Amino acid sequence: MTTDQTLTARPRAELERPGAAQEALYWLRDVLGTVAPRDPHTRRLGERRYRLEILAEVLERDTFLLVTSWLGSEAVPAITSKQAYADDLRLWAQVARELGGHKRLFVGAITPGIIETWTKTQKAQGKAPRTINRRLSVLTALSEYARWKTKDQSLFSPVTKHDRPKVDPRDETTATPILEVPEFQAVVNAAGTARQALVPVLLYTLAGRVSEAVVAQLHHLKEANGERTLDLRRKGGKGRVWPLPDRLCALIDVAKADRTNGPLLLDDDGQPMDRHGIGRLLTRLGKQADVLPGRDLTPHVLRASKLTHMHDAGTPVEEIQEYADHAAIETTLRYIRRRDSSARRRQHAAAAVAVYDQLVDRFI
Repeated sequence: MTTDQTLTARPRAELERPGAAQEALYWLRDVLGTVAPRDPHTRRLGERRYRLEILAEVLERDTFLLVTSWLGSEAVPAITSKQAYADDLRLWAQVARELGGHKRLFVGAITPGIIETWTKTQKAQGKAPRTINRRLSVLTALSEYARWKTKDQSLFSPVTKHDRPKVDPRDETTATPILEVPEFQAVVNAAGTARQALVPVLLYTLAGRVSEAVVAQLHHLKEANGERTLDLRRKGGKGRVWPLPDRLCALIDVAKADRTNGPLLLDDDGQPMDRHGIGRLLTRLGKQADVLPGRDLTPHVLRASKLTHMHDAGTPVEEIQEYADHAAIETTLRYIRRRDSSARRRQHAAAAVAVYDQLVDRFI
């Protein structure tokens, strides 16, 4: 890496005898992936670029090295979290430039005063409390890592508990929507090919995350004692061996045809599906199936739907937590409480009709 923090975009195969440090940097570049930055003023998408290259441009050198150490460590275990933190740091670099007058972001550039101004602006723009809190969290996490890494106890997070808007954990207006069983069936029915159908079926069956699906390879499919399984790498690097139902295996066999290696999920052109391709496919299938009007069908909708359907079938919450690989049972309960509370509200609202049923006849 040169002193101006410029990263070349050449593939790893073109490197001649790269050193360990350079290999680590290229590994992180591949993990963080690419993004098409949106112009903050025109809202137009720019050209797709590596996230790491963008960070090299908007962070001061020492902070860039600190961030690469942080995002490349087990302090941020999930790939999706690494990518989200990189995107949030890009946002904070813009805030530091506009509100602090700093050409590049560094640890300490975001002051409590800037936090206060930014938070009020976000509220005025109607941003969701969860979104505001998530973007504040990256500053706290980076500050804590910097204090540990540098042993500088004077470093502290500019974010206080007074800056964070209150989040209602049971707020259903911003919660992930759920597909009922007939709606999910309509989504699968909207698929035109086995490769298209495999995407929602696989995600729903495993209650999986899109990050897990895109890294699944055909060599992860195994067979022993007449049972076929999938070696699944779940969030946080947790390895799981997943038994596959016969009907799902049959669909996989049709979708993969005579292939014996490569990604499990391919599009109809034979190209590996990334998270963006999966998102576009599900959005199209959702619109064709006429589900979730006004909202996109996302992988997380399928995950939430499967877990909710397990609860509807009477599965104990501990089994649902294990199936979802939730570290905390509170995460699992968010799905279940929302379902139970909706049923109770429906019951009590219907009971209220008995009080005024005859009285409103003349108005209806």
